[in-house]
Amino acid sequence: MSDTGQPDVPHPPYDELRAAAGDDPRAAGSVDALKAELHSNEPDPAAVEEHTNVLRAIPVLEARIANWWDDPDTQRWVKAITDSGL
Repeated sequence: MSDTGQPDVPHPPYDELRAAAGDDPRAAGSVDALKAELHSNEPDPAAVEEHTNVLRAIPVLEARIANWWDDPDTQRWVKAITDSGL
């Protein structure tokens, strides 16, 4: 747990996603946007979900990002920040 009382941010495998994205600028930009949102002081759960959905729509990234998004730790974190109003 972090000192804010919120669960620690679960981070997806950024390097793996970037490598799989290859030269696709939309995919790379979406990975960067998700990373920036997750590293912000007050991540917006709706923005996190939006970036995740963009990545899920890219075939070479779908399974990788789905594994992270569907992980119970990720879902608990999303629920916690949603419930806290962050």
